[in-house]
Amino acid sequence: MQSILLRLHDTFTFFVTTTMIALMSKQAYHGGAFFNAIGNDFSTLENSTKVISADVLDAWFDPSPKVIEKIREYLSFALKTSPPTHCEGLIRTISEQRDIPQENIIVGSGSSNLIFAFFPHVVKKGDKVLILDPMYGEYSHILEDVINVELFRHALDKERDFVLDYDLLTKNITQVNPVMAVLVNPNSPTGQYWDRENILTLAKTFSDVTFVVDEAYIDYVGGEKTVERDVAKHPNLVVIKSMSKVYGLSGVRLAYLTAPVSIIERIFQFIPPWPVSLVAQIAGVEALKDKKYYLRKYAETKSLREGMMQDLQMPSVKIFNSVANFFLVNLTGAGLSARNIVEELRKKNIYLRNCDSISKQFHDDFIRIAVKDKTTNIIVTDALKKLL
Repeated sequence: MQSILLRLHDTFTFFVTTTMIALMSKQAYHGGAFFNAIGNDFSTLENSTKVISADVLDAWFDPSPKVIEKIREYLSFALKTSPPTHCEGLIRTISEQRDIPQENIIVGSGSSNLIFAFFPHVVKKGDKVLILDPMYGEYSHILEDVINVELFRHALDKERDFVLDYDLLTKNITQVNPVMAVLVNPNSPTGQYWDRENILTLAKTFSDVTFVVDEAYIDYVGGEKTVERDVAKHPNLVVIKSMSKVYGLSGVRLAYLTAPVSIIERIFQFIPPWPVSLVAQIAGVEALKDKKYYLRKYAETKSLREGMMQDLQMPSVKIFNSVANFFLVNLTGAGLSARNIVEELRKKNIYLRNCDSISKQFHDDFIRIAVKDKTTNIIVTDALKKLL
């Protein structure tokens, strides 16, 4: 009997393991391997001080002190209490602070949550959709692997520093004739920003194409660069805005989407009640109100990024300029391998992003590095230079 039970246990364990592996293989890869060193069950969170997590693009700075003070004061209440059902106060604050009509806003627990609420209800199998390449991988995943659209990739040219060319893009849109085009601006992993007027002109020129713009990093360029306030005037413009990267709120998962009322009405019914936790709603409201704190942090980020990029200038790499809290490195030296470098640095608890999974243009020769505080940046660059 015992041997039979052991065999059943082994069979069950094998089934669960293989099922989990199969399911994970169908998910988009986002980095975050650093949690393997910290501990996924959170029993050794003290290891977080020993790990450099530069493979994801979380803000290097803390949330506003006003956020931390409010959460600390009301933590017990916030943990045990159900939040406002439809995030009414959070939406009102986004409207006031970002100058967007309330009827043009929906919120979710992170941009990925909104991506999965939005795309399946506005495009269908077989629709033509255009995206940039390289670009944030979740979009190709949901469009191609989940919805199964006919996906077209507008290749950005390495020789042009991956800068988006208006004429080339319009030519590609005309050729493909998609129902939708998705842009990340500033783009990840390239760090390149495209002027807002180009996007608005595109929306006017191609009125039958829905343009979805991911502005997760736009505040590092300047809040006035956004097109989130233009959705009311453009029936084919949608903006997805994570609050993780620029407000230091990655852990609570918070994002909002702005769109014309006609689109909001189509997808609002698929947003469940209580889509954002009470802790996240409180944090979001306080963060939105503290503009001065975050403007200082964006300026510091620019200085830290430029210093880190300058420190890494070497004959064996090409560093692409960036406007965000990260930058892209092309390994040009003979024999250099992104995979090998990333693996070697992990032995020192330094985690960088091998970009192979982001684009088919990358062939073990691109690394993306997130900007951290000055001391941490020096540790990263010193370790990386030894391998270059």
